[in-house]
Amino acid sequence: MNEVLFDSNETQNILMSANAFHTLKNNLFNNIGSYKTKGFLFRLGKEFGLESAKKNLQNQQTEKTVGKRHSRLGHVKDVIFMGEIVRHPDGTIECKDTWGQWVESFEAQLHLKNSGLADECVCHMLCGFASGALTYEFGESIIAVEHKCVAKGDSACEFEVRLERDWLEEKGDLIHLYQNDNILSELEMTYDALVHHKQMLEKISLFQGQLTQKVTEKHSMDEIVETAYELLNIPILIEDIHGNPLSQIGFTEEQELLIKNTTAKLSHISDKHNVSHYEGEKYWKLTAPVLINKKDYATCSFFYFDGKQMDENDHLFLGRISTVVALCILYEEAQFEEQQRMRSSLLERLIHNRNIKYIESYYKFLPFKFQPPFSTGIIHIKKKKKTNEMIDVHDQMTQLAKVAREWDLPCIFAVLGEEIALLNSHNSDKQEWKKKVTKIFQKMEKHNGNYEYSLGISGTFSNFKDFEHSLKEARVAQRFPNEKLLTDYEELGMIGDIVKNMSIDQLQEMAKKTLKDLYNFDDPRKKELLHTLYVYLLNSQRLKETTDELALSIGGVQYRIKQIEEQMQISLKNASTAAYILLVIQVLILTNSLSFEEFSK
Repeated sequence: MNEVLFDSNETQNILMSANAFHTLKNNLFNNIGSYKTKGFLFRLGKEFGLESAKKNLQNQQTEKTVGKRHSRLGHVKDVIFMGEIVRHPDGTIECKDTWGQWVESFEAQLHLKNSGLADECVCHMLCGFASGALTYEFGESIIAVEHKCVAKGDSACEFEVRLERDWLEEKGDLIHLYQNDNILSELEMTYDALVHHKQMLEKISLFQGQLTQKVTEKHSMDEIVETAYELLNIPILIEDIHGNPLSQIGFTEEQELLIKNTTAKLSHISDKHNVSHYEGEKYWKLTAPVLINKKDYATCSFFYFDGKQMDENDHLFLGRISTVVALCILYEEAQFEEQQRMRSSLLERLIHNRNIKYIESYYKFLPFKFQPPFSTGIIHIKKKKKTNEMIDVHDQMTQLAKVAREWDLPCIFAVLGEEIALLNSHNSDKQEWKKKVTKIFQKMEKHNGNYEYSLGISGTFSNFKDFEHSLKEARVAQRFPNEKLLTDYEELGMIGDIVKNMSIDQLQEMAKKTLKDLYNFDDPRKKELLHTLYVYLLNSQRLKETTDELALSIGGVQYRIKQIEEQMQISLKNASTAAYILLVIQVLILTNSLSFEEFSK
């Protein structure tokens, strides 16, 4: 079957090849979609069927007329038609069990050849041709509907013929599609849709251009979000990955409270547009991620209150805003990291004692008041649960610097091996500063669930010549085994001074004389006894607290204490002796000479 002949009127014929018809159908499918293509092809066939019927011999039988025209024009090889269409004396038309088959339908064969098996009937043009011819013949709307098709694997292309009104209950949607409009109106609708699409693209392009220009002119995120709101008049909220607001505009106080006090539930996710729909109490939310290097950095949301409807194209504008916000974040990150490198370099110069003579002159460039008295800190990070993931100390330092900036904390950070050093200016009361720092690290632990932090703070000093001593004090305080988040060196008293001022050799000699036989940390049994002694002394020699911590019976603890006293040749009832032994054990822990980590598992 190489040709399909359509009569356009009584004096002219249009010859269309099967391949040309396939091209037409494909272009329709790609431009107006499969659903509208069905209606278009039906109405195309109907127009040709009407024209064909006009040229038929008026005295031929209807079924023979339609079948003959189908066959002669190359639509099918043959048509089998059963039943009859009767015109009654009163002028009414009745379809009596009217059905038929198209033998070798060109539409079915084209589909099988080019697209394989279909999941629905495809002979829409043939349905339209038969419907148009029969409608013209009998003067009332008659519709042919295909219910079996070779293209979807059936043995034949089979159709049924009824009056239009008799189809409405069973095939109402399909009849509405077939009879929806004429071809010209369909083309006009497509043209209008294309014009609307073009105008929307121009609006989106202009929108993105204005926002991008704001970024290149180094406007703040708030200014860019304000520009977006002026163009769209939709409330906008930008949040970080922890739900903290970064920028917002367009909300009343009542709406802000509503959002704060209620949680919007996820309605559905549109993977195609990469947006999520949420339903809250009296509002809707459309959210898009702010992605940088395929990683979520923030979210951008539109809010709809008081029944305001979401436009089908709002996701396009939201996507542009999230892209521009990503550019803002990248710019701010780069600017912040540059500032952080400069600040870290100043602290590194102090740590390595390089060119500190003129270092104070650089502090005037810091964005906060930085003047004596100072204190130094050492921050240690460890994982709560063992994983293969490495702790990115530099990333942790960056996070700390950002949180410190949020809390107006006048300090600078630097990576020191596997730890983080800080230099702080005490412009306010030190106790208030310690409360603020504690809250900062509590926030860090909340954001980094598997990490726990310990911070040691030195005593205050005013001259950078004392920096090295303060760093030692901070390290001693950080290592003090009190399980606290923050330890102040000035609160350690004599223990801190001993560790700072005595050499390792002197400390170990002191420990050997005090612990005697228990000074053998490689012997598991002796180390276990030493750990028992340490817990017993930490709990002020109270048996109940000791047994609870060690998970031993009172008799078991008493037996161990007796062994300890015998090996050390002492009596723990002597308060000064007990205090001195606790001091020695803590000094060993502070100097990393002794660790009881295996007993804490």
